[in-house]
Amino acid sequence: MAELTNRKSFTTTLSKDNVEKLKTLSEKKGVPKTKILDDAVNTLYEKEESMEQAAKKHQGIVISVSNNKGGVGKTTTVAALADLLSKKGKNVLMIDADPQGNLSNTFNYMGAGQNQILDNYLGNLLKDRMRAVQDDAPDKCVKLDYYILNSTEFPRIDLICSDIRLDGTYAELNAGGVRYAYIIADIIEEAKAMDKYDYILVDSRPAMNNEVAMFLLGTDYVIIPVEPAKHAILGANAMARFVLTTAKQRPSLKILGAFMTKVVDRTKSFHDFLPMVQNGWDKMLFETRIPYNQDVINSENLSAPVTYRKPACKASKAYVKLCDEVVARIEQQ
Repeated sequence: MAELTNRKSFTTTLSKDNVEKLKTLSEKKGVPKTKILDDAVNTLYEKEESMEQAAKKHQGIVISVSNNKGGVGKTTTVAALADLLSKKGKNVLMIDADPQGNLSNTFNYMGAGQNQILDNYLGNLLKDRMRAVQDDAPDKCVKLDYYILNSTEFPRIDLICSDIRLDGTYAELNAGGVRYAYIIADIIEEAKAMDKYDYILVDSRPAMNNEVAMFLLGTDYVIIPVEPAKHAILGANAMARFVLTTAKQRPSLKILGAFMTKVVDRTKSFHDFLPMVQNGWDKMLFETRIPYNQDVINSENLSAPVTYRKPACKASKAYVKLCDEVVARIEQQ
């Protein structure tokens, strides 16, 4: 560190102990006390500046919302978390990994068989990357930006969309075997390398198969929604085992926790199944329970997350609490 040449008179008071330490350092190093003070201030300043720069970087935390059972609220949860995280000033990339394309439609991106057919959707992105592997020509890949859709209504939320054509692409991906195993994980790493997104949220398809595993190979945390019903609970438990098996290939992959959805707490069914969920998940169970709410369906019909269209409804308020729990639990990792 270059010594400052332009000096101004400056008076400060040090504790008696620090005066002695400064004197000792000056004698040991054979340099003036002012030089030691200059270096100390510069070191602290650079450390603070470095911390500020690190805080400005986008972390790109990847969360997959998964369950082997369909209809348990995966898409609703991804949409709500994306909206709420964006309201916290975070930039979010959503990946619609389900050929049903419900997340894409929630944000009004139409797919095949509807108002328009989008060329820049997840299926074509995967095909582009498969061609690059086949030709051993990674430089010929279309830039990831092309496949990322932006919205003026949700400026902090971007989307890689999906539709029913994705099923055929998944079949090609699976047929490629080991050579295609990390294509999806590499795409996620590309998105993280853009240094734009604080969170990348994956809406998984309801399955435990190769393509779900491929997304998990690029995932940091898995959140599992559990409906208080027998098949949904069994599906959640099976998904947890599937994640743990996949984590053998990606040791950093963790289950962040499970939470209850579509809860009607006045019913006998809920109270019958509640102990099964609590005992099975114990401390991994988030405290927040998402109530069954017609406003969720109404909001999705209007092409928006419930937290955006109906922020005052019970489900939205519950999702606010869940989002806070998710962020806090990640910070504790």
